[in-house]
Amino acid sequence: MKEPGIKKNFFLFLLLILVSVLFLLLSRQNWFASFLGFLRRPLNSLESSSLASYQGTFGNLSFSSDNQQQTKIFELEGRLRQLAVEQNKLSLCQDENDKLKRLLGASLPASWQFMDAKVLGITDRIKIARGSRDGVKQGMMVVAEDVLVGKVVEVDSSTSLVQMITNPNSKIPIVVKRPGNIGVQAKGLLLGQSRQTLILDKVLQVESIQKGDLVTTSGDESWLPDLLVGQIKEVMPKSAEVYQKASVSPLINYQDLKIVFIIIQ
Repeated sequence: MKEPGIKKNFFLFLLLILVSVLFLLLSRQNWFASFLGFLRRPLNSLESSSLASYQGTFGNLSFSSDNQQQTKIFELEGRLRQLAVEQNKLSLCQDENDKLKRLLGASLPASWQFMDAKVLGITDRIKIARGSRDGVKQGMMVVAEDVLVGKVVEVDSSTSLVQMITNPNSKIPIVVKRPGNIGVQAKGLLLGQSRQTLILDKVLQVESIQKGDLVTTSGDESWLPDLLVGQIKEVMPKSAEVYQKASVSPLINYQDLKIVFIIIQ
């Protein structure tokens, strides 16, 4: 029963070998290679169409996905920039509120009235964003918290210039007070030297001044009284002169000012 099946398989095996040998011999002939190329053309066309369809579909999906991601990145960057701007505004408002609270808590007369002013620039004088239309006049005192900054020397409609107490042209009648003591230790004249340097002059040798004493306005020569100016840094050695001198440190850094207050009695 098995012999016919075995013979059939054997003939098929021989036939496959003969066909393989035949294809091997024919593949060396030019006309047969051209014939095979002709048969492959439909398959190549089909393969090319399939590849183009795949690339078009998934390539567009990838390009669209990239565009969506880029758009989202731009949107997020825009939101971050907006948040940074809002944070900066909040910081400025907080700074103004803190300074106003400190000013309102300062030991200044309750009858005094104040106007806030934004600092626009600082050189040897301070430019502020308040002018005649706001009621600012020459000679008005300007403070930061309860510390004297200077006096308004020029005014136009929307801005004003403030001469700082450190200006070399500044001369302020002062009194010296010792923290914890009642009364006045000495009287003198405060002279501006540079942005962060003041000299206390015209103090009689018999009057007692020392490092750490506070310097305030005396209220003479149109200056308002009891405005803090600075603190004695060093008393210069006594000499044969009638007056003694001392170096005075300002109580604020004028270069960091952003908001000041004009006293408008």
